[in-house]
Amino acid sequence: MAKKIQLNDEQWAKLLTLAGLAGTAANIESRKLCGRLSSHGLVSLDRTGREYLTERGMHRLSQGR
Repeated sequence: MAKKIQLNDEQWAKLLTLAGLAGTAANIESRKLCGRLSSHGLVSLDRTGREYLTERGMHRLSQGR
């Protein structure tokens, strides 16, 4: 079983925002891509430069805080 990646409050909030569980599209666009989230494969960028939650990120969300 893979080890659960520990996230701080800001990183957790970003995952929730990208999942559409909190915040708005404006909030998503105004934030910079978090290096730690992208390096763990939880968040990525599409062709237009907007962030999106990957399948791995969705799995991490399902593990809970």
